[in-house]
Amino acid sequence: MLKFSKGYSTLIVWDGIMLVPVGLLLCIGFMGLYSTGLAGPIWSSSFFRQLIWLTIALGVIWTLRFINPKLYTDHAYRLYGALVLLLALTYLMPAVAGGRRWLLFAGIQFQPSEFGKIIVVLALAKYLAENQKKIDKFHFALVPLAIASGPAILIMGQPDLGTAIIFIATALAMMFWAGVAPLHLFIIIAPIISLITGFSFYTFSVWMLVVVLVVYFTNLSLKWGVINFTVNALFGTLAPTLWNKMQPYQQRRILTMLDAGADPHGAGYQVLQSRTAIGSGGVFGKGIGEGTQTHLRFLPVTDTDFIIAVIGEELGFIAILAALILFTWLLLRLVDRAATTQNQYASLIIIGFATVFLVHIFVNMGMASGLMPVTGLPLPFMSYGGSFLLTCMLMIGLSHYVLAGEL
Repeated sequence: MLKFSKGYSTLIVWDGIMLVPVGLLLCIGFMGLYSTGLAGPIWSSSFFRQLIWLTIALGVIWTLRFINPKLYTDHAYRLYGALVLLLALTYLMPAVAGGRRWLLFAGIQFQPSEFGKIIVVLALAKYLAENQKKIDKFHFALVPLAIASGPAILIMGQPDLGTAIIFIATALAMMFWAGVAPLHLFIIIAPIISLITGFSFYTFSVWMLVVVLVVYFTNLSLKWGVINFTVNALFGTLAPTLWNKMQPYQQRRILTMLDAGADPHGAGYQVLQSRTAIGSGGVFGKGIGEGTQTHLRFLPVTDTDFIIAVIGEELGFIAILAALILFTWLLLRLVDRAATTQNQYASLIIIGFATVFLVHIFVNMGMASGLMPVTGLPLPFMSYGGSFLLTCMLMIGLSHYVLAGEL
């Protein structure tokens, strides 16, 4: 049972600098959502629903300020267990848009994987902070990876590859921040890179040369050097098998990233329309409600995956540049807070949240411009989505609370 800490709110000192980019990003996002909802009644639009979710998020954050952050440590593993259970329950739900990512509770539909980003960060931070004496042992690095991989595997089966990647990337970033040896991180990451480069003989050959050089210059024993080389070679040979196991739509998304024009009316359609929208906006945009790609419905999923394309078309490149500056400001502020706090648990939590934001920004912006496969990852504070907005706001709120409390 959660215990409330009376008078705890007096310890909270809100970081006004961090809140500025968040507030401005919300404003830009709401302008884009307002435009996408002009065709219908305002009360049924994404803009209005997002406003309701923002109100709920602010209320939840206000309530959490009265809970001692130490409870996040004490209940991290229990929350993790509940997350795994909820993710498993999604497989029993009816499919929505070809996936089983949502749970329906009391008439409210939500994605456990969104809140799972927070829970996995809390569980990872707890383990990493409590096992500092084992930081130099290789098997120490395997446990955080396992903590992230459990939910990631369940999420991949929903299917939601983009969110699963976030869990793994967050674990690696937090392990690096905790002080896991770079060589150990390389050994963990190398098979993944081998799998990716295995699709091309030349890139795979270059990568295996890199592996050999790393093994040689780090003075790994002959036994572990051979094991490392063999594992990477094996993963590289699995690339064709993995490709054949992919769903056709997944293969098309990867091919579209390489050449969107190869299938302009199929897999490449979304990316081409997104590029057209951004390019047609010019420097200052066409104005709210004046975007032809947006309002003639050439641009798909305008309020979620491609909200940045809507903003680029109607508010121009200047708005996209402003969003990038604000995201950079927010991320740098989070890293600064993580670096300056003396509490390792709080520091790890903030780095975990910063990584979640970074991957979302990188992938969403990349897919809107055709540099990344279309994975369906929304843009923080700007894309429509109740569960996602609540998760983003909670990460900002918890970043303050874990710093203010004695964990």
